[in-house]
Amino acid sequence: RSEEMRRQRFLALVGRLSVLARSTTCIVPFCAGMISGTFGMILHLYDTTWEYDFLRGLVPEDVVFNVFVVFGGLVAAFRTSHALSRYTDAASYLHQLNACWFDSASTLVAFCRNSEASYEEIKAFEQTLIRLVSVLSALCLDGLQQRDGNMVGHRFEVLGVEELDDETQATIFESEHKVESVFQMIQQLVVDAMKTKVLSIAPPILSRSFQEMGSGLLTYHEAKKLACVPLPHAYLFLTVTILVCQALFVPWMMAIYTKGYLSTFFYTFSGVFLLWFINFVANSLDNPFTKEASTLE
Repeated sequence: RSEEMRRQRFLALVGRLSVLARSTTCIVPFCAGMISGTFGMILHLYDTTWEYDFLRGLVPEDVVFNVFVVFGGLVAAFRTSHALSRYTDAASYLHQLNACWFDSASTLVAFCRNSEASYEEIKAFEQTLIRLVSVLSALCLDGLQQRDGNMVGHRFEVLGVEELDDETQATIFESEHKVESVFQMIQQLVVDAMKTKVLSIAPPILSRSFQEMGSGLLTYHEAKKLACVPLPHAYLFLTVTILVCQALFVPWMMAIYTKGYLSTFFYTFSGVFLLWFINFVANSLDNPFTKEASTLE
């Protein structure tokens, strides 16, 4: 069994790496690094190998290049820290959502132990409750993806949604605000269960379930801020401008300070690729809930 588990983990890792290699997160930085590295290699050949010796009169002083590199590094560091902050917040919200839905469902089921209703009524309430909570959880996760058009998203398993009555299914599918509609269905189900004595627990104790469900809905809307509010476009434009300038500027300096055209290509490619790759990874984490982010699965 341990051999099989290691094999499955290895295949999962290979699958993630292959998806990353095919995504724009890796392709665009690779192309930018190749273009910049090739340009630097050509400059080195013209200036040194073919002895045109024209670069010294064109490039600025070393201090200008150093200041530009430091500024670009600071921008990349801020962009990365912002993306990691969104990622950790998203992970925290997902765990809070799971805890809220589980706690509210489990307490309501536990409250049925001393019910005065018949066995059939209790089971009908419990089965309907679990199915609605499962639907609610799946709808919350799907809503956080913010899918549009032909975007491929995560698929979520729902417990027995086809066993709900036709009116309930139609209400869910036709609603424009599905999460809030199912949330209201669960609250109405609990209130009806109080009337039929399925839930005969003391009201102050029962109110805990409503509070926990309210906390779950609040957590969902807190998480939705990460999915709906992107980084300001002005800052994105500034970041892209700096990256393009860096890809154009680095080849000139590397052509002077390296001793061979291959080393010029390697150092230019490495510097451009790494900085662009960090930025595109940060872009993919702007909404950590999407399938393209390949993080919170």
